[in-house]
Amino acid sequence: MLLALARRLRHPPATDQPSRQHGDTPDTAGEVVCIDCTATSLDRRDARLLAVAAVPLRGNRLLTSQALHLSVDPAWPRALPPLDAAAQLLRYIGQRPLVGYYLDFDFALLAPLFSALLGHPLPNRGIDVSALYYARRVRGRPVSGPDDLRFETIRRDLGLPALSGRSALSHAVLAGLMYLKLSTPDRPTPGDEPP
Repeated sequence: MLLALARRLRHPPATDQPSRQHGDTPDTAGEVVCIDCTATSLDRRDARLLAVAAVPLRGNRLLTSQALHLSVDPAWPRALPPLDAAAQLLRYIGQRPLVGYYLDFDFALLAPLFSALLGHPLPNRGIDVSALYYARRVRGRPVSGPDDLRFETIRRDLGLPALSGRSALSHAVLAGLMYLKLSTPDRPTPGDEPP
C-alpha cells in the first residue's frame, strides 16, 4: 500500500485538461475576489508594485485558505517577475468581480501588466469598499462635511479587528470583511442612526 502511494506521488496521473486562461475558471458564480496591492509609493505616477494578494469570498465566507499572495519585490528571495505574477493573478481571479479599498490605485498599478498580457486593461468589475461605506454613511442624512474614508477609520467604524502587519494579504482580508459588513442590509453600522 505504501509502495503504491509512493508511485502515485512520484508519477502523478497525466491530465488532458488544458491550462486555464483568463476567464476559464471553474464554477465561481456568486464569488468575488478581494484584492490589495502594496507599492513603493501612494503616488500613481511613480509607484512600483511590490506585492499583490487576493482572497476569494463566496456567499458570506472569506476563503483565506485559498488566498494568493505574490511578491514582485526584488529584495525578496522568492519574488516573481511582475509579468509572471500578473499572469498567475489573472488565472486566479478569472472573471469574478474584484473588491478592495481604493481600487483605482490597485488597477493603475496592475494596468500595464494586464495590458501587456491581454492587450487591454482588466475587464473585471470593481467594487470599492470606501464607496460602499460612503453610500451607507450618507444614506438618509444630509452630508455635513467631508467624511473620513481612510482605511483605518472604516475598519474601526465597522468594528473589525486590526490585523497584525500591513501586508497586501491582511488588507485584502480586511477589505473582504468590510465588504461583508457593508453588503449586509440588516446590520446597521455605527453612524447609521438618524441624527
